[in-house]
Amino acid sequence: MGRTLRRVAVGVIAIVVVLGLPATAMAASSQGRARRGAAYLVTQQQPDGSIPAFSPIGSTSDAIVAFEAAGVGGHAVTSALGYLKAQTKAGNVNSLGLEAKVVLALEAAGKNPRSFGGQNLVKEIEGTLAPNGRYGTDPLLDDALAVLAVVSAGDTVPGQASAWLLDGQCPNGGWAYDEPYDPATDDADCNSGPSDFYNADSNTTSYVVQALEATGHTAWATSPFSFFDEVHDTVYGGWSYDLSFVSTDANSTALVLQAYAAAHVAVPKGGLAALRDLQYPGCGAWAYNWSGTTLGPPDIGATIGAIPGLLLDPLPIAHGAIRAGTPSVPSC
Repeated sequence: MGRTLRRVAVGVIAIVVVLGLPATAMAASSQGRARRGAAYLVTQQQPDGSIPAFSPIGSTSDAIVAFEAAGVGGHAVTSALGYLKAQTKAGNVNSLGLEAKVVLALEAAGKNPRSFGGQNLVKEIEGTLAPNGRYGTDPLLDDALAVLAVVSAGDTVPGQASAWLLDGQCPNGGWAYDEPYDPATDDADCNSGPSDFYNADSNTTSYVVQALEATGHTAWATSPFSFFDEVHDTVYGGWSYDLSFVSTDANSTALVLQAYAAAHVAVPKGGLAALRDLQYPGCGAWAYNWSGTTLGPPDIGATIGAIPGLLLDPLPIAHGAIRAGTPSVPSC
C-alpha cells in the first residue's frame, strides 16, 4: 500500500473507532468540511498569492499543504507557489523553519524544492546539520520541521538527527519550543526558572512526534501521549498549547490529532468532534477557540491548521490529485 493510501486508511479507521459511524459517511463529512475550509482560505488570499496569518511565508506554505490535503484549490495553490517563489528569489526564505515549511509545501504540491527560486532548499537544510545531530541553531521546533522536510524530499535523515530530537524530550513526555531538555537546569516541564518562557507544549511535541514517526525512530523515554493527556481539555474535548492554561484551541487540537494519526494511535473520544465544533457551519472558517460559550472570530491560521488535522493527515503530506475549484461559501 502506498504512503498516501496508507495514511487515508489509518485516518478512516481512527474516525470509525472514535465516532462509531460508517467509514464512508465520516470520511465524506470530514472531506466536505475540509473543502469548505479551503474555500474560506481562497477568499482570504491576497493579490500577491500570499495567505498571511502568523507569518506570510510560513502560513502560505502551510496553506498549500492544507489545500493539497483537502484536494481542492488548485488555482490558489498556483498563486501561492508564485508568491513563495518570489520570496525565495528575494532571499526572504532565510531561516531553517521557513526553508522547511517551503519544502513541505513544494513536495505536497508536486514541485521540486531542489530548484526553486534559484535555490536548492533541501541542500541548504541538510548543510546545517551539526555533528551532534541538530539542524542549525534555531528553535527545536524548527529542527523537527527540518527532519520532516528532509523526509518529504526523499532523503534519509541521519540517525544522529533523530537521536538529538529523542534526547531532547522533557520528563513529562513533551518537548519545548526552544531548546532540548537539560537535566542540569530544567524541571519535568523543561522549564529552568523565571527567565525561561518556554515549557513543553503540544505544538512542538506534535511536530516532533510526526518527525520521529516519519524516520522510524520512536524509542522515546516517556510516551508523548501521556503529555497530550495532560493538556487535554475535558470541557470542550480538544487540546491546549501547554499546561499553563488548559483550554481547547483549533491549532493545538489539529496538531495533536496529526500526532495520533502519525503514530497510528486511536484518537481519544471527542477529539475530532472538538475540532469540528470550532468550524463555522456556513463560511467554512475555523475559530481559534471558544469565547465563553460562543465561537471566537473566524481565523485564517486556525483554518489552515485545522484542515489536515480534521483529515487525520500527518506530515509530510504527499502530492495527490487536486481540483482547481472550491465549494461556494458565504462570507463569514
